[in-house]
Amino acid sequence: MKRKINVGLLAHVDAGKTSLTEQLLFCGGALRTAGTVDLGTTQTDALEIEKARGISVKTADAVLELENAVVNLIDTPGHADFISEVERALSVLDCAVLVVSAVEGVQAQTEVLLDAIRRMALPCVVFVNKLDRAGSDFTGVCAALAAQLGDRPLLVVNRPENEGDGAACVADESSCLENAVVLASDEALLDRYLAGETVDFAQTVCRAVENGAVPVLCGCAKTGAGCRALLDFLCACVPAAPAGDGTFLARVFRVEHDRTFGKLAHVRLFSGCVMPRQSVWLPRGETEEKVAGLRRPLGRRQIDVQAAEAGDIAVLFGLSGVRAGDVLGRGALPRAERTLAVPLLTVKVEPEKADQNAALAAALSALADEDPALHFLWIREKREIQLRILGKIQLEILEALLLERYGLTARFSAPSVIYKETPASVGEGYDAYLAPKPCWAILRFRIEPLPRGAGLVYESQASPARLPYRYQNHVETAVPEALQQGLHGWEVTDLKVTLLDGESHHVHTHPLDFFVCTPLAIMDGLRRCGTTLLEPILRVRAVFDPALAGRVIGLLQGMRGVLLEQAIHGDRQVLCAEVPAAESLELPVEFAKLTGGRGSLSTALAHYAPCPPGFVAERERIGTNPLDRAKYILEKRNALTV
Repeated sequence: MKRKINVGLLAHVDAGKTSLTEQLLFCGGALRTAGTVDLGTTQTDALEIEKARGISVKTADAVLELENAVVNLIDTPGHADFISEVERALSVLDCAVLVVSAVEGVQAQTEVLLDAIRRMALPCVVFVNKLDRAGSDFTGVCAALAAQLGDRPLLVVNRPENEGDGAACVADESSCLENAVVLASDEALLDRYLAGETVDFAQTVCRAVENGAVPVLCGCAKTGAGCRALLDFLCACVPAAPAGDGTFLARVFRVEHDRTFGKLAHVRLFSGCVMPRQSVWLPRGETEEKVAGLRRPLGRRQIDVQAAEAGDIAVLFGLSGVRAGDVLGRGALPRAERTLAVPLLTVKVEPEKADQNAALAAALSALADEDPALHFLWIREKREIQLRILGKIQLEILEALLLERYGLTARFSAPSVIYKETPASVGEGYDAYLAPKPCWAILRFRIEPLPRGAGLVYESQASPARLPYRYQNHVETAVPEALQQGLHGWEVTDLKVTLLDGESHHVHTHPLDFFVCTPLAIMDGLRRCGTTLLEPILRVRAVFDPALAGRVIGLLQGMRGVLLEQAIHGDRQVLCAEVPAAESLELPVEFAKLTGGRGSLSTALAHYAPCPPGFVAERERIGTNPLDRAKYILEKRNALTV
């Protein structure tokens, strides 16, 4: 039986990832000729907006049937605005192929991806691309990778020849496995090999990869150099997909829209099998839905199949309630998901024509099923639509998708930064919700600040004799919701909430009373503690002509930027800094003007930090503020009259 391998291609934008995917499909016999990004003829960039812009905005998949393996290729977007697509893909992979440009090296997005790969203990192979470009520095890239990987050893499997030239090629292309074994330092195996014995190089390298070693191969996706060696290496040395225990379990990593069949769910099967007309369990909705049919992805094409098994990628249709990121079936995934997508901007959306509000809301709701990171929010009281986004490029893509797919023209407000709040001191919150009857709920909380990045920590010290566990469970569920809007209207984070005491009544307590009382007591506590506003800080990496160093530093400092480090690599200067997101909205445009478009700029979220003293950013509240206690209670009891 052939080995099944699910391989994801990840990279910083413009590192050549989609071109490499095309070459792998060509080397594997799936294509007669390799397409190009420039001409819009690649298999995995199927959307019109992808062809026009030359960037990937959606995850795409294709299957390679080879002599000794079935390789499922998953091509992910490289632009930071679409990192939520990468986030979902990472949890369905058996191995990640990280594509790094030999010219630009390890960039901001590369660092984010490497960190996620390391934390998930995901097997990884690095492909250093663009050896033919002037300024290619394979040795420097390997050194930067080694520094970033920490304790994971780097195995340099092959090396470039004629680097930086259009005729660049790969040395030792036919002896990749032998090179990797030498670098894996398996002395016993080497002794057997040198003694003339038959040695299974692939098994040894596969074991090294499973144990955390990171092989590095090189080449040029534009010319195809090194691509065949990479495919052979993946087939021989990447750990195969596990068979599972036979119980159906799958993960939805992409949802797309089809004019005929509606939602198409791209899934990775971890265990069991699925067939047409089979019912599958959707834990998020706690319901079962029937699979109308199955397809197998082949780039832009899909073919009907009658079954899919563990280790396969399949496209299911007929599941109307499915969203990207959903788990199908019962059980736990073998690899936990890593959160990479942190929306930093919010926008309001309205249709060009006033009578298209409902149609626009339905379209955006469908797009949020494809990318839940959008956080589509319909505010009924204001008849207003809000979205959370990662960047301005994402807005342009949304605008194009709404027009292309739904024929809707939408207007977006100027993006505003998403701030957060955190308690300024330790304090207690209390509320006794005793009227109007029937109701009875009393709660007392302690609220205390935690270090940046800690999130929400909840603990209960309440006695079950005074507050039964069923009501304590209601409180635990209600606390995160109550913290979605703090004193200034922003989410409250980096705090510990401890339930100190509570009380219910055996006659008067209604099951929903503690869902009303919890926000009242929490907001009372926040009022006593006070809150500090937090703003998102971006890590910026800029590469440019050293002659422009003074002007680039001045630009960043004018945006409240803090210089972290700078260095000269060849004829380029590399500068890293931290800049508040609110100040950096126009940074890409200003940097491009300053460098004449010949510089490289990348950003990633670094952390949240306190805003400057005296700075205030109020967010209009959704619903009634619990601090307006009487009105809030009437609203929750549906007794508020207009």
